[in-house]
Amino acid sequence: MQKFAATSRLPTGVDGLDALLGGGLPDRRLTLVYGATGVGKTVLALEILVNNARAGRPGIVVGFEEGPDELIENHVTFEWGLAEAADNEIHLMAARVEDEFHNVGKFDISGLLAAIEAKIKQTGARWVLIDGLDALLGTLGDRVAAMRELFRLKHWLTDCGVAVIMTAKLDDYDSIGVGHFRDMPYVADCVIRLRNIPHKRTFARTLRVVKLRGGESSGAEMPFVIRSSGVLVAERENYPLTAKVFDERIGSGVARLDTMLRGGLIRGSSVLVSGPPGAAKTSLAACFARQMAENGERVLYISFDEAGDQIVEDLQSVSIDLRPYVDAGLLQMHGVLAGATSAEAHYIDIHHAIRQFAPEHVIIDPVSALVKSGGLDMAVDVTDRLLDLAKASGITLYLTALSSSQTFVVDMESHLANIVDVWVGVSYRVDEGERNRALSVIKARGINHSNQIRELTIDDTGPALADVYIASGEMLMGSARLREEQEVEARVHEEQQAYERDRQRMQTGMAETREQIATLNSQLEQQRQELEQLEQQAEDYVRRRADDRGRLLRSRGADANDHRLSDE
Repeated sequence: MQKFAATSRLPTGVDGLDALLGGGLPDRRLTLVYGATGVGKTVLALEILVNNARAGRPGIVVGFEEGPDELIENHVTFEWGLAEAADNEIHLMAARVEDEFHNVGKFDISGLLAAIEAKIKQTGARWVLIDGLDALLGTLGDRVAAMRELFRLKHWLTDCGVAVIMTAKLDDYDSIGVGHFRDMPYVADCVIRLRNIPHKRTFARTLRVVKLRGGESSGAEMPFVIRSSGVLVAERENYPLTAKVFDERIGSGVARLDTMLRGGLIRGSSVLVSGPPGAAKTSLAACFARQMAENGERVLYISFDEAGDQIVEDLQSVSIDLRPYVDAGLLQMHGVLAGATSAEAHYIDIHHAIRQFAPEHVIIDPVSALVKSGGLDMAVDVTDRLLDLAKASGITLYLTALSSSQTFVVDMESHLANIVDVWVGVSYRVDEGERNRALSVIKARGINHSNQIRELTIDDTGPALADVYIASGEMLMGSARLREEQEVEARVHEEQQAYERDRQRMQTGMAETREQIATLNSQLEQQRQELEQLEQQAEDYVRRRADDRGRLLRSRGADANDHRLSDE
């Protein structure tokens, strides 16, 4: 029994696309890339050819709409460098329809095939790109002729041992076109559909592998963007879910907040700081970025609707200086307009920045701005994927979000609060004609956190949590806290003064007592000496008396033990 080998794959080199294709495009087969005008068909196909040419697999480009010079000029801004590749590795052939093909009678493409075959033999090409196939088929008068020439082109090119990419304009999103154009996807071995889907004020480009003969591929329709680096396709979802788990604690950037969290945040966790405008969400995020950068760890800071340099400059006013870490390459600041593109496109750009910079921590400030980029549903979906990406990569994800009474904002905050590991709420409290900031840890998975509400202060030294003062069951903030602090200081001062008076009185008393003790000790010593003298005199008297009695007894010739004269 004859054995058949599976069709080999050639990697495209396009971020995210090879994962959708299960490894790459099929070798020696026909791939059709179709979609509406301006969706990026030619850009995608040319990037695939250039990437393969860089890997030692040269290619040929046959353009039916643009000549060689036009192709190079129209794609000169891309970093993958078509102009450089065209010098040696990519060979451009002009075949514009208006110059060479006319719908006159019976038509075939023999001349074109012969020219391509000669170029393949000359260059050893492994790829052939037919750009603008619809322009060629449009010259044919009927569907049968189009089908005949299409099959002929496919079989002839694949017999030459090359992988073929064809691009075509098909405007119908859900079907495969009209007239004889609708047959093109049936002929191809691999079909990639590109779409440009409107979302409110923006458009989202999407890519889907509709068909892949002899191989497994993802049928998911994934967003993609076109940037100066080329086409970036969103990665396939992390399924089944995986996560890097840590037990290491890292600082939040605010010492007393670390105390409330019983030692700080857990590395690799997701953190949400939500609150109204001006509640210091950005300042808290900047404190976290500063501490991580001080530890020598890379931080990616994504700021929506404010330039990164402007944030660095503004934070100087509260003594948060991020410039040294930006200059050292430890902190990257990316400022983007939330409404300039879709939330899906923002996700791809963030994912690409993560791959390029490889940070340990990512800050998105505020993530709620994604609602402006396609609505709540898309913002929620993108946020879920960001958290999933961070978990799988072991990245600490620090999010800020706006709180307000608007329904979409409430829904966004509520969703975020359910999926993050740590939720810190900042708010305003109005009392005695003042607006003061309050902070509390609402949620912290796996941490026995404090349930206390703390006043959040911001001054020239940066954000800090004030001491807690309670009066009549209410937490005091602002001027009320300052008054209480002053009263407490006054009481402490009074107590210290009273203590000092008592201490001085006791010291004086002790000094007097020591003097009295010294006097009494002197008197005691004198009395002791007098007693010793008295005792000595008594001893002397007894001794003299004994001597006298002995002399008397001897003078009388009495016995030595005669006591009759003892009283004399």
